[in-house]
Amino acid sequence: MTLPQWDDFWRSARVVSCPTDSTDAYTGNVRIVWEQFFAALPAAARILDVGTGNGALPLIAVDAALKRSVAFELHGVDLARIDPRRVVPDGQRRFGNTVFHSGVRAEAMPFADRYFHAAAGQYSLEYTQREAALHEIHRVMAEGAPARFVLHHASSIVVTTAHESLAHARELEEHATAFSDLREYVAAERTDPDLAARLHARIVERIAHLHRLLDQSKGSRLLADVLPALGKLFELRQRLPPREFSDAFERTYRAFKAAEQRLREMMDAAVVEPAMRLL
Repeated sequence: MTLPQWDDFWRSARVVSCPTDSTDAYTGNVRIVWEQFFAALPAAARILDVGTGNGALPLIAVDAALKRSVAFELHGVDLARIDPRRVVPDGQRRFGNTVFHSGVRAEAMPFADRYFHAAAGQYSLEYTQREAALHEIHRVMAEGAPARFVLHHASSIVVTTAHESLAHARELEEHATAFSDLREYVAAERTDPDLAARLHARIVERIAHLHRLLDQSKGSRLLADVLPALGKLFELRQRLPPREFSDAFERTYRAFKAAEQRLREMMDAAVVEPAMRLL
């Protein structure tokens, strides 16, 4: 994994990296699977969430505990630098007594042997050194404790959507050339009005093409995130001094490239059927 991309992603306050619908949380069948898992655990159970990110599973576990008027002891570990209580809206209240452990490898966790009554993970185990992580998870689990992990499967809709998102990323950068066109246009506005007019016409045409791709999308969020960001930059070019605009441009471009890198890593981590059976 490329940690800086994930550090930045979790600082954005998103709760999940692969939402199941337009809300930034797990819903539908994914949520039901986890609600059933947490509902079956005893009161005061100690639960380990491996690769917690911004705490999507602890949020479900806290809700499940409240419905039963019980309280779990929740621990979320992640290799990235995370701080869900601070960055997630209303995090101090929503996470209850969850303890988050930032910068912790699943292969070497700071817990006593047989400490946890359950272990869980959503899109996390496949990113680890699996054999070492499984040995460590086994070490910290009480005898007979249940564990549930949801992984990226190589033929899943999540991977299919990632393929589409990466195709959109190539289109955006190599064919529509949206970022390079915008940079060139802003420079030409100050020095060459005729060139700026031609670039503006080209940008309008290519952005319209990208919006058509977005309308035809079967689930990719990449263009849905990048196109508004490009529109914001187009507005900022008139309000910001050149240096500040350049900084804003670079931040937006880095965020786009980080999203592209996360998609590649997710596809690399996706598990095929024989490996799933082995796990």
